[in-house]
Amino acid sequence: MRAIILAAGRGRRLMPLTDFIAKPLLPVDGKPIIWRILKNIEEIGVRDAIIVIGHLGWQIRKYLKDGELGINLRFVEQEKQLGTAHALNLCSDFMKGDFFVMASDSIFPTKHLKELLKFHSKQGCDATLSLKRLPPREIEKSSIVSLRGDSVLKIIEKPSPGEITTDVASSPLYVFNEKIKSYLRVKKSERGEYELQDAIQGMIDSGLKVKGIFCEEWKHLSDIRDFLGLNFRYMGTYLKN
Repeated sequence: MRAIILAAGRGRRLMPLTDFIAKPLLPVDGKPIIWRILKNIEEIGVRDAIIVIGHLGWQIRKYLKDGELGINLRFVEQEKQLGTAHALNLCSDFMKGDFFVMASDSIFPTKHLKELLKFHSKQGCDATLSLKRLPPREIEKSSIVSLRGDSVLKIIEKPSPGEITTDVASSPLYVFNEKIKSYLRVKKSERGEYELQDAIQGMIDSGLKVKGIFCEEWKHLSDIRDFLGLNFRYMGTYLKN
């Protein structure tokens, strides 16, 4: 099993920490968050991974050694932050069979990773999304998803108020097959980026099978509040014991 980890972002909402430390190396309970992500995917059978690096990428290369936690690692540099579809396109030669795509700032339980992969395989999906429900104040910052049953009908990255018709959003975790490669050359969004969500919408519009399942709980590192909350949560586990 393979995985692509997107780790090129600057982490602007975590500045000034990320002025000096690559966001994926910020500690969660004493270990960089990317280490925890690699540990989880190794436990479910991932043996090869590409990490897309950018801002302070040399720090990530220096910290992670090939074979770390039993995973063969490769690094690809995204010199300009042109979006997630652009980042994935840099890894097209690596895309064989089914593979995970995930962000480097989100920790998903191994149980959900297994469930997502099992569902993808059993349903014969071309793309499977991890889903969540969000309150109104957060939904406009996410990728909203319109569903019919478990089938994804529409996905929009950072919707305008008039486009918000649901509380369902896509988490930064996916399983794809090789067909995604044909849809990554998308137009630039209004944000000036090539969005993975537009590639997924292209798959849907072409009649490919795109579905999603919900994740009960996952840990996300997007701003200083998240950083403090994650670490206090781990500290609470020790205090209980």
